[in-house]
Amino acid sequence: MASTSPPTATAPLVEAWAEYHATLEEMRQLIEATPRFQNTSQHRAKAYHTLMEMQAMAYNFVIAPRMTQPRIFRNSGWQTDLFTLGQNGQDLVYGVTFLDGRQTYRLTGSMGDVKVFLLQVLSGVFGEPGVKNVSNYDWANFAVKPDGRFEVIISADPHPGNWIKLDPSLGYQFLHIRRSLTDWHGSVGELDLERISKLPEDYYDADEFDESAIAARIRRATLFVRYLVQDFNINLYNMYFRNAGGRKNVLTLLPGTVTSQVGSPSNNTAMAIFELAKDEALLMELDEVPNGAYWSFQLGDVWSRSLDFANRMSSLNDREIHADDDGKVRVVVARQDPGIANWLDACGRVEGTVVFRNYRSTSAAVPTSRLVKLAELNALLPRATPRVSPEERRRIVEQRRKGQRKIYGE
Repeated sequence: MASTSPPTATAPLVEAWAEYHATLEEMRQLIEATPRFQNTSQHRAKAYHTLMEMQAMAYNFVIAPRMTQPRIFRNSGWQTDLFTLGQNGQDLVYGVTFLDGRQTYRLTGSMGDVKVFLLQVLSGVFGEPGVKNVSNYDWANFAVKPDGRFEVIISADPHPGNWIKLDPSLGYQFLHIRRSLTDWHGSVGELDLERISKLPEDYYDADEFDESAIAARIRRATLFVRYLVQDFNINLYNMYFRNAGGRKNVLTLLPGTVTSQVGSPSNNTAMAIFELAKDEALLMELDEVPNGAYWSFQLGDVWSRSLDFANRMSSLNDREIHADDDGKVRVVVARQDPGIANWLDACGRVEGTVVFRNYRSTSAAVPTSRLVKLAELNALLPRATPRVSPEERRRIVEQRRKGQRKIYGE
């Protein structure tokens, strides 16, 4: 009897798989070629962390979503210290969903204690050729009932009332939700998404059974991981540094979509690279309290990953920050706790990033900054600047930890 060869995947599927793995290796080499990887041993472990993280995100964004009954993904989009590439905001409860522009959907829910609710529509998953920010919807412009409940239709065809426009030529369109929750013990509200257009039961069978369909998704995942490394891991740091004229510890303005394809156009952002010795601090000042609907300071690492804001004081928002009696806002970045209420914990990093977010502001405030010695802080700060004891700090951190568990679970 003649022997038969075992079945193999089709050529497009094999080729897509090979290209994906070749790209992973190329991305590793790109990261290792950066001066921050080569010159600072402290940065190398997290560099490899990001190489694993981007693969998990590629699966979550590109391979996993099913188009028959799309869901809003919260815990597998950007969340605490699990998925943070691009430096997710500590108070922004993100949601990601992927919709077919040919279908009609209904989004219902309630506002809870959310102050800013935004939904951004992109023409595809970032990294794909020609993908761009198409539109940005702000719930401040939508009809919301007195009890905080709302209903929004998402479709290509116009609808009366609250409506979000899709592109009927796109079968895989990316929608990105941001909801600001400054009190982590408050209510994030509710969200429910349902497709209301009718379909044959086998309409999306290719997503489950067709080799060319999964090959297309793997190719999209390849572009996605390339984007995450080039634009998030490597280029965001370079952009902050270049925008500050090659200086560290200097914040400069980089509004919303200037920073990346997925940056929010509702956000005026100031960013910097911090570099601190153990006995140094970065003192940042704003002449007045920003007038945005939500604003905050946050630290990240050199690979554009958020530092551990669930368990460390690596972020502060407008609800938590104390203004001094002269009306100015002063925030201190340091590697050890100086006993100042407005302290951002560098989490042991010698170098990292500072991000100042300011949503729905009428002015693009940029904090001034100066590098000082920790021992000089008391002389540089007003006498009435709020201080905290080590025990008070422990209580604050424990409340942060409990708040994050309340939002996301264990």
